[in-house]
Amino acid sequence: MKKESKKESSIEIIVERGAFHYDKFVLKDSIVTFYPEKEIEVNSNSKNDEQKKYYQKSQQQISKKQLKNILLQLEENDIWKLKDIYKCNSSCTSSLKVILKIDGKEKTIKCQDFKRDCPQIIQYIENQLIELHSKNLKRVMLPG
Repeated sequence: MKKESKKESSIEIIVERGAFHYDKFVLKDSIVTFYPEKEIEVNSNSKNDEQKKYYQKSQQQISKKQLKNILLQLEENDIWKLKDIYKCNSSCTSSLKVILKIDGKEKTIKCQDFKRDCPQIIQYIENQLIELHSKNLKRVMLPG
């Protein structure tokens, strides 16, 4: 008897934030990694404790159940049927770009503004990766 080889699914979800951040979160299989715009050595005199975490790469392992919940939300919201770009007519915007690579399928969705005219599922993906990363790296006005 021949054993059937079960192909492992490959999952990568990338969230790139604009405006004051220009950082990204990458969910690769079961690891969420935060990549700051620029990684700098932070000492106690250079930034307050709340801002330090925005300048250092960090990772967090997530459970299979958490990953399954995200994939279920993507499926239920027909993520593959979304447009590639969502424009915003406002002059003050902060972009959000989500790149999905799941089992050989790939899609990039860009919102000119992360709140206005951006599908809720895209906002969900951003918020979910931030939450799963567990360092509470929400959008804030960081000094440039």
